[in-house]
Amino acid sequence: MGCFFCKTKTFKEPNKKMYSWTERKHLNPTDYIIENLSGGTVCKPPGSIGGQQFVIRNCEDTNVFLLDHSDSIIVDDCQGCTLILGPTKQSVFIRDTSNINVIVACGQFRVRDCSSLKVSLFCSTQPIIESSHEMNFSCYQLFYNQLDDHFKRANLNIWNNYWRMIFDYTWNEGNNWTVSDIPISVKFPEELICKYGITCESYRSTVPLTRCEVTSGENCFIAFDHSNEALRFVQALKSHETNLELIKCKYWNGNDAKEFQKQNNLFNNRIKDVFIGVHIQGKYATSKCSAILQNDFPQFSSYISKSEQETERIINNFFVLADNEF
Repeated sequence: MGCFFCKTKTFKEPNKKMYSWTERKHLNPTDYIIENLSGGTVCKPPGSIGGQQFVIRNCEDTNVFLLDHSDSIIVDDCQGCTLILGPTKQSVFIRDTSNINVIVACGQFRVRDCSSLKVSLFCSTQPIIESSHEMNFSCYQLFYNQLDDHFKRANLNIWNNYWRMIFDYTWNEGNNWTVSDIPISVKFPEELICKYGITCESYRSTVPLTRCEVTSGENCFIAFDHSNEALRFVQALKSHETNLELIKCKYWNGNDAKEFQKQNNLFNNRIKDVFIGVHIQGKYATSKCSAILQNDFPQFSSYISKSEQETERIINNFFVLADNEF
């Protein structure tokens, strides 16, 4: 018999545990591999990779366009190809490959057992080659409609490009690499130009063009506290046909950057959390840069070096200290 004072208990089913791998979108590995192709063109459009790892292997005389951001990319056993690789957060590793052209932006760039590679490179760390020869490097120059966003998603800063600071593990085997002022130029299919606006023209490039060697001429150092302002100024150098060249640039933040500003009285000692320093060179560099800032961008918060001695000191200290921090 039941008791009058007994209460019927209702048992609630515990919440089902959810794990990240159960919520993750199902991925088909074959969507992230290009392999065993001979000739033709393959394009992975924006949104098709979405920050995943990607593999290109055993391809010959093939044009490969990855117009999306990736986590990492491995290229193996390819010959005679042209590779356009979208911004890659981690490493791009090329192995056992020869006679290819590569336009690539990445956090780390590594090459092993390769020959006759032409590379237009953006790399936010020191590029590394090993057991490779006939390597030619130039500054990354590329644009397509979503490239700016892909750089941000890959956590790559356009001002911190170490493309020419090559470290060769097998330097004792000979002169294995060279650098060039002339980036790779690619003839893109008309369909990709119309659909994505892709081009190698420097005036459209997401990454500023920096030169591989210091040439004769006057030096000038300018600091900006906004990336957009620095980029607009660099673009103005070309539109005004000043014949000035961007030699180096660097985005810097942190306590060391603030201390550098104090020591050199940048921005009239109004300390900025971040700033971009650029080294400009050419005939009458200081006067030409000053005129552009005063006439075109009077609203910019910037600093420009005033004398040859000051310029030399700041340029040497800024890039040495910034690179040491890196």
